[in-house]
Amino acid sequence: MKTPLTDARRQALRSASQWYAVLSAGQVSPQQEARWQQWIDRHQDNQWAWQQVENLRHQIDRVPGNVASRALQDTAITRRHVLKGLVLLLGIGSSWQLWHSDTGTGLRADYRTAKGEVRQQHLDDGTLLTLNTDSAVDVRFDTRQRLIHLWYGEIAMTTGKDSQQRPFRVRTHDGTLTALGTRFTVHQQESETRLDVHEHAVEVARASDPTQKRVVQQGQSLRFSASGFEDIQPLNDEAGSWVQGLLSVSDRPLGEVIATLARYRRGVLRCDPAVAGLRLSGTFPLKDTDAILNIIAQTLPVRIQSVTRYWVQVSPR
Repeated sequence: MKTPLTDARRQALRSASQWYAVLSAGQVSPQQEARWQQWIDRHQDNQWAWQQVENLRHQIDRVPGNVASRALQDTAITRRHVLKGLVLLLGIGSSWQLWHSDTGTGLRADYRTAKGEVRQQHLDDGTLLTLNTDSAVDVRFDTRQRLIHLWYGEIAMTTGKDSQQRPFRVRTHDGTLTALGTRFTVHQQESETRLDVHEHAVEVARASDPTQKRVVQQGQSLRFSASGFEDIQPLNDEAGSWVQGLLSVSDRPLGEVIATLARYRRGVLRCDPAVAGLRLSGTFPLKDTDAILNIIAQTLPVRIQSVTRYWVQVSPR
């Protein structure tokens, strides 16, 4: 269903595009930040328009392969893409999200989570499905199989015992995973899928060539894409700590930690390359990302620069 684009919302989008150009261009003065905050608090249409900015940035995050990598590394490119998207939205209304895209499908999915939300769902066969932040799945159980279609994001599965003995499968862009055990996690990333097996085993068949298969055993991890399988690696148990609502890291580069935190926050969270190589260890509750950032600033020689509450950068102290 399309949301009508009123004249007031069109004007709010124009203002949002102007503010986005200002805030993403470089140094922002305290006076500019205060005026932006006054604008966004002034009316719910302004808050809606700024949400469209966030949504557009999120769309860019999902561009596959090297295109996304280049865009995200170049602030000017990212800014141009967002501003073009806002112009498109002004021209054609809320159908800019492309109803038949993965994002549009996710909005209609059986189960989905917002950014920062982790949700558990018990399925009819007794399976426990846990969705990580910003994830969407469809559940299709029939007489032949139990199928979970992961559109985007990350899920953890603890499979139930099925009285009909139907195979349990998870489908991603890159292939189909068949459970040979009970507990595993699947993360649909920009250009590949990551599988972590915590109990028993999972068989993986590539979408482009289902005859190409790998069996991943307990304590192992596999990344694969349409082009092939990477080498099976030992499982990093820290990667599944999100199921308990925790971020657990051991001697991890700060840039990786900040990239993970950004998945749980609205707006933009960036790490200056000058400090991205610093190492961090610890276990933190994911419900309060501001508290995690404060702890990082107390632990490492960095400072947290808040351009706005939606625009934060970790920089050298």
